[in-house]
Amino acid sequence: MSITIWRILCLTAAALFVATVLALFVTRLLKNKYYHNYTADELIKKKKTANSANDIYFTSGETRNFIRKYAVCKSAFERYLVCNFVRKFKHITYYVIQYSRGKRVISVQRVTESHTGTSSKVVALKKRCAHVNVVIGEADGAVINSEVIRPIAVYKLRLYAFLKSAAIFFGLFVVRHLIIELLGGNYTQQYLAHFLNYAALGGSFLFSVLIYFVTVLCFRRKNAKQANGGVLEYEFV
Repeated sequence: MSITIWRILCLTAAALFVATVLALFVTRLLKNKYYHNYTADELIKKKKTANSANDIYFTSGETRNFIRKYAVCKSAFERYLVCNFVRKFKHITYYVIQYSRGKRVISVQRVTESHTGTSSKVVALKKRCAHVNVVIGEADGAVINSEVIRPIAVYKLRLYAFLKSAAIFFGLFVVRHLIIELLGGNYTQQYLAHFLNYAALGGSFLFSVLIYFVTVLCFRRKNAKQANGGVLEYEFV
């Protein structure tokens, strides 16, 4: 191919790179959906210690039949939550929904515990968490809430992975061509026609395909990841 055609292809790739990157930001394909609106739980008391500030709240609605109250503990380095159960459970599942100061959901954790006492495990909260709601899911076989979180749809994950891998390929195409133009000098046409140039294109394509499958795999595992002894976390972006 002539150098003019390569330059046209480079400009086209640059335009497609910008378009795919903008599409990733505008479509917000990784934004989760959820089925719970913020509820202002009743604050029981505030308690300060030498190392932390603790706020204790009553839970709201049907959750109070299973989880009476919860404490949000804040220190200089971390913040976490502990729930108070109304009784011991053989098996209990509940959701910890974290909100920003503007009451926007930033994270939802699905916590599962077995053979409990009257207090829950410690649930770590994000530093930017300003408000919390605790919602009961299941208790000893009784399902109370099953649709607090809606995982990201598979087609959205695949579309996101496709746009991401396409952006990487177009970006590598542009970078490769610019390097040849800048360093090739009078031999630019020869470099463009060389086997290594086409090998670099093929390598870029294979790398982009690999990124597609890795991205899909990572996000599908994130949608079903068990961590911290039964804490399942979803990010809201």
